[in-house]
Amino acid sequence: MLSFLKFRIEKLLFPLTSSAVKIGIKPNYITVAGFILGITAALMITYSRVYEGVILLLLSSFMDVFDGAMARNENKTTEFGGFLDSVFDRYVDIAIFISLGFLTSEWLLSVVALAGALLVSYTRARAEIIIPKCDVGVAERGERLVLIIIGLLTGYVWHILVILAFLTHLTAAHRILYTYFQSREI
Repeated sequence: MLSFLKFRIEKLLFPLTSSAVKIGIKPNYITVAGFILGITAALMITYSRVYEGVILLLLSSFMDVFDGAMARNENKTTEFGGFLDSVFDRYVDIAIFISLGFLTSEWLLSVVALAGALLVSYTRARAEIIIPKCDVGVAERGERLVLIIIGLLTGYVWHILVILAFLTHLTAAHRILYTYFQSREI
């Protein structure tokens, strides 16, 4: 759902991506920085330092947007860069859901939501071997992070985990059905 903002944000970031490349920063450096910030955010949340965790999670999310914008804006995209970004995003997702399990002691719910989050990514990756694009669904990474941040700031983490457990599996199922129908048309 939030993916429609991607190209608008990338245009807004053009002056910043251009400056970063001029001083020798590469998109993969930003990817690594975002990964470190995301893992650190998870550690903060684990130890009930929620506001610090939210700030770090926001910075990590910005880095995740910025690395892709830099790669595309400055013609620095590589297959390895896309792969690294995707793998590090999954590690951060896992760390965040584990931290939510520690924070709430709702381990089963955290695992169900995590499984759904991973399946959202996995179904897209597998589908795009068969069809050109599979970005359907309501619980992509951006939406999940927004909901998690809202839950952390409001104290409604359990409620957000319930919502995510439902929406992530709904999105995975949507992608399965979408791929089925799209592959029949090819």
